[in-house]
Amino acid sequence: MGQLVDYKGRMLNHVEMLYQPGERSLAIKVYEALGCRVSQTDGETMVVHVAPDQNDPVNNVLYSSEVSPEQWQLEQELRAARTDRPSLATAFATYDDKLRNHPHGITHFGIRYPSFARLEEALERMGRDLDPRLAGRLSVSAVFRPQDAGARSERLIQAFVTTDVVAAGLFMLGQLIELQAQELE
Repeated sequence: MGQLVDYKGRMLNHVEMLYQPGERSLAIKVYEALGCRVSQTDGETMVVHVAPDQNDPVNNVLYSSEVSPEQWQLEQELRAARTDRPSLATAFATYDDKLRNHPHGITHFGIRYPSFARLEEALERMGRDLDPRLAGRLSVSAVFRPQDAGARSERLIQAFVTTDVVAAGLFMLGQLIELQAQELE
């Protein structure tokens, strides 16, 4: 098998992720629960290898570092505003319901698994072997198998995971991650 660096076309090579203050070790647990491998854990930015058997630090990776003080301050102000404004709290609750129960159409990124069986194994592990500190903070929110109502394809399993431990945006909105496997013809 060739290296990603040998591919001459355009591709998405990384996503910049953040974790909440003081939650570096918990962020590592999230990435490991997703089946990723984390390296360079002693520097400011961790490298999260989507394919755990690969060592390329710049392709097919997530970078992860602690949220900046500026973003954290903004998030705290938004949380306070949500408490003070009932209409904002209602809008947030409506959004959160869609995120968790009807995730199609919500901003997310996807991680491809090599087979239906490997994805099902990952989902089972997440249900059985999740670090207790992740209870309520990392969960499989929706799974669409080819025969299920709401499935978008007869050839895909789409499993949506939600977390507030890591995010590529605002933590208060939650991070949606799709775990996907494609049946080959």
